[in-house]
Amino acid sequence: MLTELIIEICECERRTETVRKLLSQLSQFEPYAAFKRMDKSRCGEISYQDIIDFMLDNNCTLTSLEASYLLQYLDFNRDGRVTYTDFAKQILPKTDLILKETAAARDSYFVLANKTLPNEVEWGLYKILHQELSNFKHLKIIKELCKESVQQTFQIIDHYQLGYFTSQHLESYFKNNFIQYDKQDISAFFHASDRDEDNKISIVEFNYVIKPFHPSQILKDRERAFYSTPKKYRRIDNSPKPQNSFTNVRSKQFIYKTPVKADLSQPDLEIQKQQLIQQSDFNIIDLFYQQPKATPEMKFRKFCKTILPKNAPPNYQTKPISAKTYQMMLNILRQ
Repeated sequence: MLTELIIEICECERRTETVRKLLSQLSQFEPYAAFKRMDKSRCGEISYQDIIDFMLDNNCTLTSLEASYLLQYLDFNRDGRVTYTDFAKQILPKTDLILKETAAARDSYFVLANKTLPNEVEWGLYKILHQELSNFKHLKIIKELCKESVQQTFQIIDHYQLGYFTSQHLESYFKNNFIQYDKQDISAFFHASDRDEDNKISIVEFNYVIKPFHPSQILKDRERAFYSTPKKYRRIDNSPKPQNSFTNVRSKQFIYKTPVKADLSQPDLEIQKQQLIQQSDFNIIDLFYQQPKATPEMKFRKFCKTILPKNAPPNYQTKPISAKTYQMMLNILRQ
């Protein structure tokens, strides 16, 4: 029965991936705008209530259990919070990297609170969550019927007793149990389970995907993330961080672009600064808030003096920066 559950998890992930691709193919879809659509409070995180409100806007009523599950589904890194990075990893395609990068590189646009996205985009985003909700209901029945030991099954797959298993181990398990499968099934199971993206499934990750979901898992995730974070970086409550006049922009956790390798043939520093501010998506505030411990106002003035060429006024536009612009800033700061 547990083997059948693994196969069903693969099938469910493949269905969700199909909807992800359909959404990303829409020219008006941009992941950060979609994130802001759901983040009505503009606190930088999607909450339990945000999910309920979004589904209600699309004529879908959720139970408390279903809303909690969707919150955990969007929380990719399992720290009890749904940031933009978590959201993008669960909404963008996982098997088509070109389509994923194309969607992530589109120009963002402003979304007013309590306003919907363009019709097709709104519907596509809803369909991803609705498909995942259907998967949850389907798998919930199978998980409740499954009486086999999760620990024993994990040990069978991890026959070398490494404490984890890889795609090759899972293939061997399928072959030994005469189960028909293809490479896409293996890939789908890892996309659904491997939350730290190390291409290995630990016993914790296996338990998450195999055992029935309970809302208390969210609180446990948040508590574990809290105590694994250095004390000086911990947030004691769920409220947004205090904002000053410069913080009404995306923080560094919301940037989801592919890193760009540094150009080894660097031009003159002043020329680099001129090239930086000429970028169409140049945004001094977004760049500033991606620097560690750079919150006091005096540090902002110093940052502007370092980044901007002489006599250049700061640009306060709110368009999200690209990876290229971010890399140009790093090249300047390294000199």
